[in-house]
Amino acid sequence: MIKIVLVDDHVIVRSGFAQLLSLEDDMEIIGEFGSAKETRLNLPRLKPDVCIVDISMPDENGLDLLSSIPSAIPCIMLSVNDSDVMIKKALELGAKGYLSKRCSPNELVQAVRTVYTGGVYLMSELTLKLVTSKSENGLAQLTKREFEVCELLVAGLDAKEIGEQLGLNFKTVHAHRANAMSKLNVKNNVELTNLFHDQVTK
Repeated sequence: MIKIVLVDDHVIVRSGFAQLLSLEDDMEIIGEFGSAKETRLNLPRLKPDVCIVDISMPDENGLDLLSSIPSAIPCIMLSVNDSDVMIKKALELGAKGYLSKRCSPNELVQAVRTVYTGGVYLMSELTLKLVTSKSENGLAQLTKREFEVCELLVAGLDAKEIGEQLGLNFKTVHAHRANAMSKLNVKNNVELTNLFHDQVTK
């Protein structure tokens, strides 16, 4: 029996996936959680065979949670964001599968079976996206607001100063910064600054 834990803050999505997987004779849902905090508290005692984790949760990014889950437990990441940058980041952090929330029931079941047996599962269109993606997308991927926030970060302003200049609160500035860094696949302000200098001065 494959023991599965589902982590998603949307109850309807979680329940739907649980019902689909419970139809399989060899699969059992042993835990459902709506937050990263709840998952951290309960996961050690449950000892699942597979975790299915939503990337976008209110209390914490699912990728941060992924980093704290033991590598012996294969994780499938769920997202509405199918960008090649996000997929690569999830795989780099140790995810064994990546599914769009628009996936079919068969894809969901196949993903669980694949990672349970030690494989890696990506939906076919996501695999194609990774293969055909180009690194030169660069700054063109950013929204106008994300670009403005990054531009000011590169200029040496901190989050509070950027918020005052753009009329945004602290959390919003950090959200734009995180989104931009994810899209650009950079980890810190130094890498962000280097990328801006490289691409803006081309």
